[in-house]
Amino acid sequence: MEPHKLRNRRKIAAPMLAIASLAWTPCVKAQSAAGTVEFVSGQASISTLAGQSRAAERGTLIMAGDTIETTSGRLQMRMVDGAYISLQPQTLLRLDQYASAASGAGEQQGFLGLLRGGLRTITGAIGRGNRANYRLATPTATIGIRGTEFAVTADNGTRVNVTGGTVALCNDGGCLDVGAGQSGFAPDLQSRPTLSFAPASLPPTASSESRSFLAAEQRSGSGQSVAFIATATAAAVTVVTPAVTPAVIPVVPLANGAGGLAVASVTAAGFSAGLLGGTLTFAGSGALAQFIDSSTPLSNNYTGGGSTDFGADGIIAWGRWNGGLRGGAPGQSLSTMNYAANLTANAVTATSISGTYTAFGSTAPTVTSGGTVLAMGASNSVTGTLTVNFPNLTSGGSLTYQLAIPVSGQTFNINGSASQHSGTAFLGSSSVITSTGSGCTTACAGAIPFGNAIQGFFTGAAAQRAGANYGFTSNVGQVSGAVVFKK
Repeated sequence: MEPHKLRNRRKIAAPMLAIASLAWTPCVKAQSAAGTVEFVSGQASISTLAGQSRAAERGTLIMAGDTIETTSGRLQMRMVDGAYISLQPQTLLRLDQYASAASGAGEQQGFLGLLRGGLRTITGAIGRGNRANYRLATPTATIGIRGTEFAVTADNGTRVNVTGGTVALCNDGGCLDVGAGQSGFAPDLQSRPTLSFAPASLPPTASSESRSFLAAEQRSGSGQSVAFIATATAAAVTVVTPAVTPAVIPVVPLANGAGGLAVASVTAAGFSAGLLGGTLTFAGSGALAQFIDSSTPLSNNYTGGGSTDFGADGIIAWGRWNGGLRGGAPGQSLSTMNYAANLTANAVTATSISGTYTAFGSTAPTVTSGGTVLAMGASNSVTGTLTVNFPNLTSGGSLTYQLAIPVSGQTFNINGSASQHSGTAFLGSSSVITSTGSGCTTACAGAIPFGNAIQGFFTGAAAQRAGANYGFTSNVGQVSGAVVFKK
């Protein structure tokens, strides 16, 4: 995010953060119906501002100013703006203000405080026209929405998983946009939120319960969350072909040492990309902290970046930097930099490579122009395959690929073939790039060196992994990112 935009975001976030304090006293203009209890399992209660408490039962009205507490139970509410909120056990939620214009209120507002526990929600009309009308505060962060579906926990920091749309996770340290398929984490009120591969941990539905939860609460046989895919009507919620939430990728950091980097970087001077060799340094989290090029350090060092989108599985690493420098002193300021990294210690020892590789992780696709980031997709959203037949690594063979890259409201598709560049590296020498929207009305063209659209490498003794960066021009700007594959 550009510095001036961050400053503007923080000005907006500051008054929102006041309600994140547990000592904050809510101010409710007048009590009005905020929603209705749709389902209760186990023990749950509702307390008023006056301190009166009543049992939560199906059909009970929930008023603005009420605090809902679940102990051993679960509770689901349908709100006046059409939203659904599902509370987990051991949760305390305060409805500071909640009123919909459709219900006769002069101004629609949804201000909530999640003091502990966890919830899932399909948001309603509030906040869609004016995002400032909705906020969910926790002890360490404030969440704003753009019409979305998400789950959040408020114990030991704030974790949020987004199923659809985008949320803004803000605190005194700054703001982070978390898109569909991503998870964000704010450990405390002062530390800027970061993307995380550890999602909000919500317990599975108890097997002894015979009723069916809403889509927000359903689980697969293995206990995984089922995505929010539902159609809300005035009478009920109809589940439509639920899909399992994408699996979390555990982060297994790579060791520091000699290795290679497929990199796509953007500075004020424009876009550049390459397959580089040098020394890699990783943070304890698994994010790349520094790369020193072994042959052209004055051009291709990468230092000082802050990783907000990264992963590693012990064989290959990938990620995206915001900020930092490219080149030697004083260097060029990076707007963004996507990478896939491997270690010399994990070099391929097999004499041939064959089979089909499937994408299992990616950075958020980035759209830039003139060194400025225009749009960002979601991490782990790129899908695709590599089909490889290299009978002999010294003489090469054939490789075909297809990638689907969702960003800027459309999906770009790259299909083509690659030539073996050197040993286990490859360049996408022939690509056809299309889009589902207007992104390729004027022909999209590869921007990786020599006019290619992708480039990459294989790694692991048996070539179990492949990593690639991609870059191409389009009507919406320069699209780039990194993607990793496994066989």
